[in-house]
Amino acid sequence: MLFLLIIVALGFFPKQDKRYWTLAASALGLQLLAQFLFNAGGTLENHSGDGYITALVRQATNDGPGVLYVLPFALGLGWALPIYLIHKGYRRKPKQHENIDNIE
Repeated sequence: MLFLLIIVALGFFPKQDKRYWTLAASALGLQLLAQFLFNAGGTLENHSGDGYITALVRQATNDGPGVLYVLPFALGLGWALPIYLIHKGYRRKPKQHENIDNIE
């Protein structure tokens, strides 16, 4: 939710073009996909909060330390790639300088 608020704030102040909003929607979609695939809300006793891939890795490793190998992929897909997309789409507006007469 905080990521969504940051995206909206960056989009409205200053106003961004269509490219930014397209990449912002893609970033939100990637976060939702990462949540679906890697949600690590489950525990050793109750796996109901796990995402699809996390549940498969838990089952394959029998709740071993192999579940930790999912973490870099979850962070990359859930945070690094969406932040990169927002950074790529954000355009700074050039500052408009007043024409200053040269005093000679």
